[in-house]
Amino acid sequence: MRISKSPIDRCPHCGSTEGYYTKEQVHGSIQYMYNFDGTEADNGEMYDYLNYTGGKYAYCLRCGKRLFKMEE
Repeated sequence: MRISKSPIDRCPHCGSTEGYYTKEQVHGSIQYMYNFDGTEADNGEMYDYLNYTGGKYAYCLRCGKRLFKMEE
């Protein structure tokens, strides 16, 4: 996952400052772990081995319009 500072501070289409999202595709499988008493075990690493693709463009959280190309 790429995290970097946005080149803009608001949506040029609607003026929102809420933020942006990327469209990602995720493939793989996870192990969801439980304790023997039925409670959830530590699953903090369950997403570490998934494969992510996509995320080429950023979209406005409010209006959904394309904002900019993400850095490689």
